[in-house]
Amino acid sequence: MTARFDGLGYTDSVPLGFERLERLPDGPVLSAIILENQQVLVADASLDEQRPHQEKKSEEEPELAEDLQRLETKVNVLVQLVARLLNRGASLPPARSIRFHAQGLEWRVDDDEVQPGVGLVHLHVSRYFPQALTLPGRLLGVHADDEGRWVRFEFEGLTPSVIGLLERMIFRHHRRLVAGARTAPRA
Repeated sequence: MTARFDGLGYTDSVPLGFERLERLPDGPVLSAIILENQQVLVADASLDEQRPHQEKKSEEEPELAEDLQRLETKVNVLVQLVARLLNRGASLPPARSIRFHAQGLEWRVDDDEVQPGVGLVHLHVSRYFPQALTLPGRLLGVHADDEGRWVRFEFEGLTPSVIGLLERMIFRHHRRLVAGARTAPRA
């Protein structure tokens, strides 16, 4: 099996499902998957943006700044409520530990027997937007390390725009992790 994926990545535990296929989608089916992935990634990015509460309001328009802050808070609450309602009726796949990169991902398996082949990974990356990313690719096999056994899945057929959006999502997760480590109390 080849080495780990290059570049920035992040680890998480998210709902993940795998659908084995005879062959990878192409043509209009692949185009529809790409378009849907772009929409999911753009929605995730816009919902994920949280502006820090500014201590010092705009001196020119303090009332407008406060109104915008209240409106943004209300919209965030509504989005979270809608996401919870949609998730109630949805049957999500089980959460799995993942290592996510722009070229592919790995997910932890227990005793599952995994055979190389092609398929679709359905990955729920947003807590606020209940639609899954559908990522076509190839199962490369299983490898083990200190953390367990991992299935390695390499993406295929993604456009440069989707890869760019994946890289931005990965960077946001990484930035959040670094910021959290800086603010964590030291022992």
